[in-house]
Amino acid sequence: MRVSQVLADLSDRMNETGIPSAVLDTELLVAHALCTDRHRLRVGGDRELTPEEERLIGRLAKRRLQFEPVAYILGSKEFYSLDFTVNRNVLIPRPETELLVDMAVYYARLNSSVADIGTGSGAIAVALKHERPDLDVHATDISAKALAVARKNATRLLGKNRIRFHRGSLFEPLSGLRFQVIAVNPPYVDRKTAGSLQPDLRYEPESALFAGRGGREVVERVIQKSGRFLSDGGVLIMEIGDDMKEFVKKTGTASGFSVSVLNDYSGLPRVAVMKM
Repeated sequence: MRVSQVLADLSDRMNETGIPSAVLDTELLVAHALCTDRHRLRVGGDRELTPEEERLIGRLAKRRLQFEPVAYILGSKEFYSLDFTVNRNVLIPRPETELLVDMAVYYARLNSSVADIGTGSGAIAVALKHERPDLDVHATDISAKALAVARKNATRLLGKNRIRFHRGSLFEPLSGLRFQVIAVNPPYVDRKTAGSLQPDLRYEPESALFAGRGGREVVERVIQKSGRFLSDGGVLIMEIGDDMKEFVKKTGTASGFSVSVLNDYSGLPRVAVMKM
């Protein structure tokens, strides 16, 4: 079978299965199997695949046709122009979270301390340290497996011991520490909606996606507890669900914050900036 034929056949199968990004996903998987770049696939479209290449593409395709996310199949995801290792122990970094990093880079003072709460793959913490080497960056996560992924990403992208990692729930391992900026991408999806969401999400860790009380439970806890970990004039920057703008403003104001909410690139409320 030629490269062009497998591209056409596989994208058709993905379309029939209901995968919206069928062409892109097909190109990514085939390019990965052939150890080449996507743009080279069309140039070499007449090349005949070896039996081994066909088998490998078949194995990758089977996983995607079962709705396993491409990032987990490839083992990597680009975020903030950096290539992060990901697996099913960590949430896949989303483009909208880059806005949170933008805000943290903007608000962090020179040589200040920053905390990334619930770091997962380490995407936020590593991107911050990469953009702002002057910052003293701490990162927490309750999952030992997630922290292992984050540490590997930090070492590969930044070098050893550039970020301080702590294991524990939310602020628990940071007792006695204070930060000028706290960045958080908490779970904020309503657990009751799990059955109606896109099937890809069932592969991602539930604890990083879902929260109780309509998705608001962890968001509220972070707002209420963060004050004691912020230095004077500190800033809490948090990603939120697009239906949480008024809830976050009310909860933040009640906790002593001045709250503003920024829209993402789709025009949806996405990042709350809360100043002491």
